[in-house]
Amino acid sequence: MGADTTHLAFACAGEIARIDLEGTAAPAARMLLQFEVLADGRLVNQLAAVHRLFNGGGVRPDPRRLMRQHLSLLALDANTDGASLRETANLVLGPGDWPGDGEHRKSQVRRLIEAGGRLLAGGAASLWRQAYSCSPAPVSGNSSIRRV
Repeated sequence: MGADTTHLAFACAGEIARIDLEGTAAPAARMLLQFEVLADGRLVNQLAAVHRLFNGGGVRPDPRRLMRQHLSLLALDANTDGASLRETANLVLGPGDWPGDGEHRKSQVRRLIEAGGRLLAGGAASLWRQAYSCSPAPVSGNSSIRRV
């Protein structure tokens, strides 16, 4: 988004919604909102955003997914900083036998590191989409409507 973009934030079903106005200033008076939904790689995500807007939101993050994302990113950070698999497991899973029954802990920490790498590669949109169980369709560029 360029410098000529105005961001409008407003309450929507108890949450904050944001609309980006490109190339124009926000009007001081009331305005009619019209949504342009482009038939490109963002179509599914844009339609989902409009649907949430008019149906009162209601999408909440899955706490288990949020915890797994958090642990995945912690594991990736530790691994990137040079921690061994054992040290990483102790950090994100707590102390325990190494490698554990059937190497369960070792496999689990490897999966967490891989998941963290996928989250990092997918960018911020990937984090939001997975936490809120939205469509896995890739997001390229900027959508006109976005929840913040």
